[in-house]
Amino acid sequence: MSILLFVFFLADFFINLFTAQSKTQYLKWGWIDLAASIPMIDPLRWGRLARIVRIIRFLRAIKSVRILLQQLHTSKFQSLTLTVILFTFITYTISSALILEFEGQNGSDINTAKEALWWGFLNIMNAKITITQAHTSEGMLLTILLNKVGLLLFAYFNAIIIAWLINQRAVLKPGR
Repeated sequence: MSILLFVFFLADFFINLFTAQSKTQYLKWGWIDLAASIPMIDPLRWGRLARIVRIIRFLRAIKSVRILLQQLHTSKFQSLTLTVILFTFITYTISSALILEFEGQNGSDINTAKEALWWGFLNIMNAKITITQAHTSEGMLLTILLNKVGLLLFAYFNAIIIAWLINQRAVLKPGR
């Protein structure tokens, strides 16, 4: 897995290097990205902080909050869809991490990140086939939370389909 991530970050480094307007300007910071992507040398991973600092500087430079708010106000449908998807993703990610923390210590069947992500996916899709059940009270609360988020996601996508069908009907029968 580390090798796969290394190849991904190495490819990202070379793509950024070749697309940079000034290769020497990019290499002032880019070499840190290259060194930080090497998985075998743990002290070099601190170089990832430099990338985070660059991202923060970039976001401040474009005044992203104002631009994002302007974009969200232009299309209510797109902003609601983005909010629903973002909320679902954040809930899924945090719940998977927490279930691994809660259940991994109590002798449950959820012992790896892969099992925790699969548990989260099955719970958010409300698929109760061969799913590992949570044994702790915290795990049960996370199960309920993910089930409710999954139901909300399902209801939202149903509403999108219904709105589209109503729109299509209005287009086909304009005389009504």
